[in-house]
Amino acid sequence: MRRLTARLSDERGAVSIVVAVAMVVVLACAALAIDLARLNLERAELQNGADAAALAVAQSCAASPCTTTARKSAAALLAAAYADANAGDGASGAVTTFPTANSVRVTTSAEDGSTGAGSLATVFAPVFGIDSLEVGQSATSSWGSPGAGEAALALAFAPCVFRLDGAVQVISMHGDSGGTACQTTSPSGQLLPGGFGWLHDPVGTCRAKVDTKKPAPVSGSTGVSLPPGCSAQLSKLGGTTVLLPVYSDKGGTGSGGWYTISGFAAFQVLGWNFPGMSWNNQTYPGAGCKGTCKGLIGKFVTFVSLDAAFTRGSPDLVDLGTSIITLTD
Repeated sequence: MRRLTARLSDERGAVSIVVAVAMVVVLACAALAIDLARLNLERAELQNGADAAALAVAQSCAASPCTTTARKSAAALLAAAYADANAGDGASGAVTTFPTANSVRVTTSAEDGSTGAGSLATVFAPVFGIDSLEVGQSATSSWGSPGAGEAALALAFAPCVFRLDGAVQVISMHGDSGGTACQTTSPSGQLLPGGFGWLHDPVGTCRAKVDTKKPAPVSGSTGVSLPPGCSAQLSKLGGTTVLLPVYSDKGGTGSGGWYTISGFAAFQVLGWNFPGMSWNNQTYPGAGCKGTCKGLIGKFVTFVSLDAAFTRGSPDLVDLGTSIITLTD
């Protein structure tokens, strides 16, 4: 009987040890899970900060090149502000570098908002000798001229009417009278009058998908009436800035014609005059369009866009004052 009692006592002692060890393991796992959750949250905040900072700096540098020490310093301050704004405690580290002439990389790191320490302090992990964790995320953003996208109007401007940040002008259909009078000689030796020409629009939405790497088919319409869908589409664009293609050459005849697109320019739509619809067509001095004049009124402007409907083109594209910003990493 004494032996049985002793055996039971030994077993109880062994079970107590196992339970104690198991509790330590469970508590350790719970503690690490809490710190791991904090780590994941910190990483998410740092990534959001890096993304936002990279996009903001890219927009700034696309508008005004960050090639001088002063501009790079301003870019670093801008990145730091966006990184801090996305941090839960309002503080994070941010390092800005420029891998290429048209890209920026922002690396964010954990920073204690109260102590200024450059790491994430752990809550329970110090029990295991882990007092802090180094956490960092990064993002790269690039900018450049748009190479492909869907134009808000199915048209292409003649090269001679493109005047970046110039005065308000009238750009007439087919280069007819009433618009800016100009002409250029194309690379193929053709004489290109001013104005704009309509692009092929098979679905009648007055929009056109354009790629600078491919010829853009022209519309077979040569009259003064608007193509199908253009009245409704144009009425949505008054006062807005839209990206529209500019051509450098043309070829073919009739419905088999095409334009060589050199790039996209940002055009501020300020008025128009077409059969059956007019808007702001006599508002701007020297840029009125009435009677037999048929065309758009507006001006070309420098523009930076985050529009995902456009993709950046090759670095050798002609610069028409428009930049597309994208996150590349």
